[in-house]
Amino acid sequence: MSQIRNVAVLSHSGAGKTSLVEAMLYRSGALATPGSVEEGTTASDVTPEEKRRRISIYSMTHPLEWKGERFNVIDTPGYADFVGEIRGAQAAADGVLIVISAVSGVAVGTERVWTSSFERELNTIFVINKMDRENADFFRTMSAIEDSLAGNIAAIQIPIGQAEDFRGIVDLIDMAAYTWPDGEPIRGPIPDEVIGVAQEYRERLVEAVVETDDVLMLEYLEDQEIDPARIAAAFYAAVQANELQPVLMTSATALMGVTLLLDFMSGGVRHVEHHLPLRVDRGEHPRLGEEGPFTARVFKTVIDPYLGKVSLMRVLSGVLKAGDPLRDTTHDLDVRTQHLYVPKGKDLHEVKELRAGSIGAITKADGVRTGDTLAAPGVDVVLSAIRIPSPVMALALYPKARADEDKLGDALHKLLDADPTLQLERDPDTHETVLWGMGHVHLEVAVFALAERYGVHVDTRPPKISYRETIGGEGQTRYRHKKQTGGSGQFAEVAMRVAPVPRGSGIEFVWAVVGGTIPTTFQSSCEKGVRAASQHGPLGFPLIDVKAEVFDGKDHPVDSKDIAFQIAAAEAFKEACAAADPLLLEPVALVKVRVPDRFTGDVISDLNGRRGRILGMDSEGSVSVISAHVPMAELQSYSADLRSMTGGRGAFSLRFERYDSVPTSLVARVLAEARAFA
Repeated sequence: MSQIRNVAVLSHSGAGKTSLVEAMLYRSGALATPGSVEEGTTASDVTPEEKRRRISIYSMTHPLEWKGERFNVIDTPGYADFVGEIRGAQAAADGVLIVISAVSGVAVGTERVWTSSFERELNTIFVINKMDRENADFFRTMSAIEDSLAGNIAAIQIPIGQAEDFRGIVDLIDMAAYTWPDGEPIRGPIPDEVIGVAQEYRERLVEAVVETDDVLMLEYLEDQEIDPARIAAAFYAAVQANELQPVLMTSATALMGVTLLLDFMSGGVRHVEHHLPLRVDRGEHPRLGEEGPFTARVFKTVIDPYLGKVSLMRVLSGVLKAGDPLRDTTHDLDVRTQHLYVPKGKDLHEVKELRAGSIGAITKADGVRTGDTLAAPGVDVVLSAIRIPSPVMALALYPKARADEDKLGDALHKLLDADPTLQLERDPDTHETVLWGMGHVHLEVAVFALAERYGVHVDTRPPKISYRETIGGEGQTRYRHKKQTGGSGQFAEVAMRVAPVPRGSGIEFVWAVVGGTIPTTFQSSCEKGVRAASQHGPLGFPLIDVKAEVFDGKDHPVDSKDIAFQIAAAEAFKEACAAADPLLLEPVALVKVRVPDRFTGDVISDLNGRRGRILGMDSEGSVSVISAHVPMAELQSYSADLRSMTGGRGAFSLRFERYDSVPTSLVARVLAEARAFA
C-alpha cells in the first residue's frame, strides 16, 4: 500500500476530465465497460444532481493498478464554485493531471488549477484531450499553454493527424509512433509526414530538460553528444520535482493515448516520501513515508446515510492499524479507529491498516473536520489548513412547512460538515437564516442537497440588507409616564436630549441629573429603556452612534418603579430621535477584485455604477487587484456579474467595513422595500 500514488485530475469544466478518468479505469481493468457523462453512467458522477447537470460536483477517489503500479485517481469538479472539493483533492495528491480541451484550449479554470497546483508544489502533467473532435488542434493548444501558463512546459508527444483524422501519437522520449488500428496501441516507426515536426519538438524537449540539470546544460552548450538515457533520467527527475511540466494527449472517448498516459504516470508521478516539506502551524514537519509515527490530513468529509460521518484522509507518514489510538491535533481530540476503510468510487472497503501514501477513511469521528491533522498520541504537529477562498454570495432560507423548519438546523449542520466552503449565519436584525457559498450554482446545489438527502424543502431569496439608522442633529423632549388602575400605579418623568456621535461609538448613555430630581436608583432603569428603544428607531431600523443624555425628570414616592422609568426613558428617546433628523445607514463592504489587466477598466466602471468608491489598485504581474468600498445592497448579484464580465477570470473577496448614509434619492425606495418584506 505504501507504493500507492495519488493523482488529482483537474480541469476547466467541459475539458473531458471525467471521461478521461473513466477511460483510465477501463484500460486498467478497474471497470468492465466505460460509462458516459451524457448518459449519467460514469463511476465519478453518481449523485442525482451530477447526472442532471452533467457536471462533477464532488471529488471521487478511484484506485487502479497498471503494470504493477498502484494509483488513486481523484476526479474533481471543473466548475469554479466547487473549489473546496478541488483544494481538498490537491491536499491529498502527490501529483496532478491538468486536462485541457484540444478544441477550446486554455480556459480560466485551467489557469486557476495550474496556479493552485504550482503553489502547492505538486508535480504537474498536462493532458490535451478531445484530440479526435472537430476543430481540435494540438499545436494551437500547445501554443496557448506556453503563452498563458508560466512554467518549464514541454510536449513529450505530437499527434499523427488531428480532429477527425487523429490516428496516432509520436512519443518524443523514445522517438516512436503509436497507432490504434484495432483498439490496442501498436508501436512503429515515425511516419515521414511528421518526422520533421517530431525532430523539432524533440529538440525543444531536450532544451527544457537540460535547463533543469547544470551538468547536462554545460555539455549541451558545448555541443557534446548526450546519451539519450541520461536525457530520459534527467527528464523524469525534473518532472517529479515539478521543474518540468510535460504535455501528453488523449482522446478519452475513443480510448486513444490513455495507455500511454498510464505508462507515463508510472515514472512521472512521485511517491509521498518525495513530496517537498508541507507547511506546519505547530511542531516539526513529519518525515514523509513509512518511517516515523503516523500522521495524516483529512481532506474531505462525507455524510453517508448508513455510516454517518466519513472522514477521508491522506496518510503522510507511518502506519495506522485498526483499533490504534489516534488524536486530532488540530482540535486536541481523541479519535476512535475501530474500523479503517479505503475508498473505491462511491463505496468504502474495510482494511486492517493504512500505510504512508494511501488514502483511507474513518467513520463516526464527530469532532474531526476537513483540513484537520490526525497523528499518533504524543505527536505534536498541526499541518497548515487547506486554503480556500471566503464565500461571496448568499441566500436567505425559508422553510416551506413546519416539518422543514424542525429539520433544517440538523440538515444544515451536516451540509456544512461536508462542505467547508459553505458558511451559515443567523442575522439578528433580519431574523433570516443566511447560507453563504462560492456562487449561484454552489448555492443551488446546496439547496438541492437539503431536499434530496435530508428531506428539507426551503424557499430562497436574496438576504435582506441589515440597515441601521442614526441622527443628523440634536433633539430634546420630556416624557411623562403615568398609569393608574387602582391600587399601586406607575409614574415616571424623563427629560432627555440626544446628539450624534462619531461612527462606531454605538449608543452612549449619559446621566446628567442634578439636584436629585430623579433618584440615582433609577439610573440603570433609564439606561435599560434607552437601549431597548434603540433596537427600533423612527425609520424602523436599529439606531447606532447616538448619545442619550438624561438631564431632568420627576419621580413619585409611591408610584415610581423600575418599569415606569424604563418606559418613560424609552419613549423620551424615541421622541427625541424622531425630532433629530433621522438618517438611514447601509452596510458597506471592502471589496477586493482580482482580474487580468485587460478587464480593469470594465471592472472599475462597473464598481462606480454600483455606487462604489475606488480606494486603489495594485499590480501582481498581469493581474490587477482593485480595492473599493461598495454598499452591500449593490453586491447581491456581483458574483455572477463579475464572472460574465470577465469570462470567469475575475475573482473577488468582501468583508463588512462600516455603515454609511444612504443617498437621499434612495431612502424612499429602501423604506418601501423594507415595508414590503416586513
